[in-house]
Amino acid sequence: MQAFARHWQRIAITLIPLILALMHALGVVHLGIVSRLDDIIYDARLLATMPRTLDDRIVIVDIDEKSLAEVGRWPWGRHKMAKLFDNLFEQQKIALLGIDVVFAEPDESSGLKQLQALAADDLKDQAGFSERLAQLESSLDYDRLFAKSLEGRPIVLGYYFTGDRGGRKSGVLPAPVMDSSALQGRQINASHWTGYGSNIEVLAKAAPKAGFFNVLPNPNDGMVRTLPMLAEFNKQYYESLALGMFRMMAGDPAVQPGFPQERMVPRSYVGLDSLQLQRDGRILAVPVTEGVATLIPFRGPGGPQGGSYAYISAADVLNGSVSAGQLKGKIVLLGTTAPGLLDLRVTPVGEAYPGVETHANVMSGLLDGKIMIKPDYG
Repeated sequence: MQAFARHWQRIAITLIPLILALMHALGVVHLGIVSRLDDIIYDARLLATMPRTLDDRIVIVDIDEKSLAEVGRWPWGRHKMAKLFDNLFEQQKIALLGIDVVFAEPDESSGLKQLQALAADDLKDQAGFSERLAQLESSLDYDRLFAKSLEGRPIVLGYYFTGDRGGRKSGVLPAPVMDSSALQGRQINASHWTGYGSNIEVLAKAAPKAGFFNVLPNPNDGMVRTLPMLAEFNKQYYESLALGMFRMMAGDPAVQPGFPQERMVPRSYVGLDSLQLQRDGRILAVPVTEGVATLIPFRGPGGPQGGSYAYISAADVLNGSVSAGQLKGKIVLLGTTAPGLLDLRVTPVGEAYPGVETHANVMSGLLDGKIMIKPDYG
């Protein structure tokens, strides 16, 4: 006791940081400096261990600056999108298409709506006008033309969730993949949203499979290190774009929650450590981390010159300059690297990283069974 009395300050200086670090690890207190140090170490390890190799199973069709210069400003007419999709499936014979953009508004660029208004009013007595318009209607309804190019094809549309106070909703959500009743009364730390921006009804009906493409930047430094796999809206759970694509390739297995079984898990913990994909009596466990998310398994620095995935200009696919069958059997993601379309992210491996490539990385990791996690109970 005398020794303790003499050296209590020295002992306290040693023990207090250890106690605080232990309390941080157990989730009792949150120390921002420790979290930041964790992120720095993780980023350094990520940069040192990235494979920097090409995954030739996945191709990114890029709405790049070249495409905007040749085809026109975005959004393009849906008749052009129909041709693009037809070329991908009929000329290129791709296996699967995921869309990292949303078609949230009707396309009225053909002038059909104005012509119908004229037929009903100013030109209703004009001989032959209504009859001729009826003949042209199918070719001028660009949304229905596009919908026909979606029907019956392995396509996963994209959409996004919002968290604004007004809870604005537009378009049609896909069917949820999991109900809150599957959680058996437990709470999970999934991202929660109050609104969404999804695809218009005619397109959503033609291609009912869709996945959200939201990212959740780290609140400490704004970097994107993870992608949510599930998101909660109105007590229903919806899947991400990458998970939706993976499930489509796997025969659309059911999604069930996977609760941790490890003895070291605190009794108070009620989160998930995996998503259980179940089909024909078989189960594939997809690990998840905090927020029902996955750490993005970055392959390289990103972009057309990054070497992780082949990038092909959407204009080249649209005008047919890509050799027929060059993309046969490929998984294709349609997205953009054009700075003006605002889908570039700050990540540990690049400050202007294409958002579409984050989804490609997760898809690649799912295909290889290499999904890294940092459990939120440890």
